[in-house]
Amino acid sequence: MQIQYKTQRLSLRFFMLMLVLFGFQVIYGMILAAQQVDPTLLSGVLNFNVARAEHLNLGIMWIVCGFIGSILFVGPLLSKREMVAPWLIKFLFYAVIVIVLWNFFTQFLAERGVAGWWLDQPWLQQGLEYLEAGRIAGILIFVGFAIVAFVVLRTFPPIRQWNEVHWGLGLGFTALMVVWVFGLFYIQRLDLQEYFRWFVVHYWVEGVWEVIHISLIGTFLVLMFKADIKSVGFAVFWGITLVWLSGLIGNAHHYFWIGTPEFWQFWGSLFSALEPLPLVFCFWHIYLDAHTNKRPLENAPAFYFLLGSTVLELVGAGILGFVMTFALTNVWSHGTWVTAGHAHLALFGTFGMLGLAAAYYAMPIIRKVPHYDQRLGKLGFWLVFTGVLGLAFAFSIGGTVQVYVYRILGLDWFGGDIYRSMGVFKLMLPIFGLVFVAGALTIMYDLITLGQRVQTPAGTFDHDVTADRRVTGWRKPLTGFEAGIWLLWMWVFGTVITLGLLSFNLPRVRVDGDPTLPYLLAGVGYPGLLLVTMLFVWRFLASMEARMAVAGEPTTADDAMVPNLV
Repeated sequence: MQIQYKTQRLSLRFFMLMLVLFGFQVIYGMILAAQQVDPTLLSGVLNFNVARAEHLNLGIMWIVCGFIGSILFVGPLLSKREMVAPWLIKFLFYAVIVIVLWNFFTQFLAERGVAGWWLDQPWLQQGLEYLEAGRIAGILIFVGFAIVAFVVLRTFPPIRQWNEVHWGLGLGFTALMVVWVFGLFYIQRLDLQEYFRWFVVHYWVEGVWEVIHISLIGTFLVLMFKADIKSVGFAVFWGITLVWLSGLIGNAHHYFWIGTPEFWQFWGSLFSALEPLPLVFCFWHIYLDAHTNKRPLENAPAFYFLLGSTVLELVGAGILGFVMTFALTNVWSHGTWVTAGHAHLALFGTFGMLGLAAAYYAMPIIRKVPHYDQRLGKLGFWLVFTGVLGLAFAFSIGGTVQVYVYRILGLDWFGGDIYRSMGVFKLMLPIFGLVFVAGALTIMYDLITLGQRVQTPAGTFDHDVTADRRVTGWRKPLTGFEAGIWLLWMWVFGTVITLGLLSFNLPRVRVDGDPTLPYLLAGVGYPGLLLVTMLFVWRFLASMEARMAVAGEPTTADDAMVPNLV
């Protein structure tokens, strides 16, 4: 495949910016891991709360850059024409850099209590988690989202010609702008402010980002496997429908403990339990599309990250999200490390890996290196995949101990009781963090230098199997039944984890202070879930590798053509 439209090249600058911001986020992550081990590290210079805010904000910004880069690459293919207003896209690139730098410097104002109040609005910074940016940055972000929505909607064909993918991306990028409006005003009452803050945070992730994610997954599957756009569109339609059906009211799980009416506990628990449904559907969708015609896996790193995005979406956002969003489990897990385990798999696993998948698909085409050594990309995937699973394990097990020590025994958080009890898990963070850093550096080096190094055709290193029937063992074709069994085991361990958190409600634990049952269930559930996740991805990719041909060399003239996305 070659570049068909000049404006597709504009995606390259956003992918490069994505990699730079990703690198800085990883640096902040390692600082945070080190501060967990030694809380005095950089005290007064870069305090933990500031580093954590920067870590979160950089994650959001590089993921958004990945979204923009993806739509700039696939947008012309979906529209059969160039992207409109390329000058606006170039302006947007520099605006994103300004927003990142502005947000970086204003974070330090939080330590000094400087918010920049004027007209009853905090113009410099407002200190709300995930929405720390003050009103100046907020308005600039809104303008940036408006530019993206305008470019996408003006580039797409008339609405009557839209298919499901057009609708998903059109609605997604428009909602990205609209939902941000709820973060552009300040309310004095803390409970009401939290109510609207979660409008932005939750609807962004579980209402808007999920829609964009499902639509882009479908688009890249069509490009990689020449899947039928109608069948992919059918899956995208039902995925988006289920996301909005469950996610809108499921937002109520954020309203359990902020002074809002108690009826939210029932509705939040009910609809939050339904939120994994579209994620299961998304996983099944990628399995079916990857196996429709048994095409060789020509761009392995791109598919590795695409699969990782879908599986970690199911595990991190779906199963671990399900675990902690019942009122009776959330009362214990809320605000603990258990939440951080879910968040790392859900945010980086789902949306970060999608951005990396898009970069691995688009950048070799833009730089005209269809035959490249894919080993670094594969290695980078396994390192970050293993690293983030390890981080989730440390957070989750440590969070279980934290719940017991802090909320059952009532020991002092700031007196150091919890620090001592979680010492082993705090030490695990920089260890798995180093694994993740190694993967991130490998990925950044591979993508940034792509086309500048001496490249060796990927097929030299790939085992070429001409017939699936000759492959046995771990590399044999993955059937739908076997995939379903793997999926079932994930949910079995997810149920064990849920029961572990529910057991904190038992008098034996809550009153008598016996942690045996929650510790036992967590000790079985979390390692089981994460191990099954890793083995399943290994099994899935092994079956795909077994049918690999020389990357970038289509078997027929028709295969060399861009699939019809319209």
